[in-house]
Amino acid sequence: MMHYKLIFLFYSVLSGIHCSDSSYDSISDIYLEHELIPNAGFTKRSSILVNLESRNDVVSTTTINDSDIQLLKQLASKNELYRLKITVRTLSGKEIHFLTFTRACLIVGSKLNDILTIHLDHLDSPFAVNLATTSNNCNSFNELNTSFFTTTVFFRRPESSPLPDTATYIQKMERERDAREKGKSSNNKSLLGKYWMYILPLVIFMMIAGASNPEARQ
Repeated sequence: MMHYKLIFLFYSVLSGIHCSDSSYDSISDIYLEHELIPNAGFTKRSSILVNLESRNDVVSTTTINDSDIQLLKQLASKNELYRLKITVRTLSGKEIHFLTFTRACLIVGSKLNDILTIHLDHLDSPFAVNLATTSNNCNSFNELNTSFFTTTVFFRRPESSPLPDTATYIQKMERERDAREKGKSSNNKSLLGKYWMYILPLVIFMMIAGASNPEARQ
């Protein structure tokens, strides 16, 4: 009978692990689209495969054709914005869309090296995306000598908050209580120490008055 119970318990543990894994919907890939002509819509830029189980950031390199490079330079020369649409796909097929932007001249000035920071919640589900560049130089429009976008993807997870130190808190409360009790006793002692010369004659006077007035005692 014990043997069957152990088998059932082991099967239950395996079933729980399987359900936990199936309910964990991690990111599978990231699809990028950019707008190279203002208000003309987005065109495909690249697709980045992701393995969140390794907990590592991703570096992706993709080719950009000459016509797109010229459009990007035109955006930069006119000080236009470079808009990037990010579609995050999960293992279950769910898609989450984000829109971010920066100045086109910064994309060109960084020689097509940009940084995507994807913010994740405690279930590794994305809720925000930021775009940044590796350079703040906007003065090198014609010096772009590369045809590759190099994108670094950082995953930012919430930091775990420290557990409360209950033992230290209790010790602190005990020390404060002891200090209050000592303070009360010291205040009482200091009161008698300061005013004993006034209290003692008053007590003697009351004793004499009581002894000299027997009718009051009756």
